[in-house]
Amino acid sequence: MKFEIKRIVTSQFYLFILVICFPFITSDFAEGAGDQLANKRYVDPKGYFKIVPPAGWRSQEYPQDTRGKVVFISPESNIDLRVLVNAVDFSTTEDLVGFCKDIEKRIGINTNIERITFGGSPVVKRVFQFKGQKFYAIDFLVGKVDHNLQYGGSPDKYDKYLSVAMKSMETYEPIMRDVSDKEMTKHLVAKNLRLAQLMIENGNFDLAMEFVKEGLEASPNDSELLKMKKQIEEKRKK
Repeated sequence: MKFEIKRIVTSQFYLFILVICFPFITSDFAEGAGDQLANKRYVDPKGYFKIVPPAGWRSQEYPQDTRGKVVFISPESNIDLRVLVNAVDFSTTEDLVGFCKDIEKRIGINTNIERITFGGSPVVKRVFQFKGQKFYAIDFLVGKVDHNLQYGGSPDKYDKYLSVAMKSMETYEPIMRDVSDKEMTKHLVAKNLRLAQLMIENGNFDLAMEFVKEGLEASPNDSELLKMKKQIEEKRKK
């Protein structure tokens, strides 16, 4: 009888400890879970890079875009990590800084351009807010190919996932490959189309047209650019 009572009391004691400690255990686990990387690398189907994304983040690919491009989207809304690989017509970090400054002038905001070392290589870092989102971006060149990694989110959630985004960026591996003139033209067209679309969404039709015309200089008969040019002209008339 005494043994049974002792066993019941002991069981109740351990149950009490479990109930008291469980909220702290689950809380610690939840905090750690959001800071983990996936068990498998993502390999760009176009052959430009490899990266280990944050665990549990789904990937969104762009098969119609000729550039290396993917977005990893957090289970929580308004948080993502983007990779964009784009052929350019320059090959030095100094030129890359100039390229980023030109983007600043066009969109009209200060992106806090800074040269740093990331993963042992010189990169251009930018931290800025745009359209209600906060961004951390790094760019570096491999030959005449710009590798852009960008983490972004709403300001109230930005710090929560910054650590795991940085961990993921540290696993990034560019894949060395030559880019033909034809591929470079396709990349330029895709870039200018995207920039023009962003400017249209922002109501800046003059700058949108500027991007379209730059794209047409490289590819005068591109149907998507011509279509967008017509779209901008129609919007200007309203």
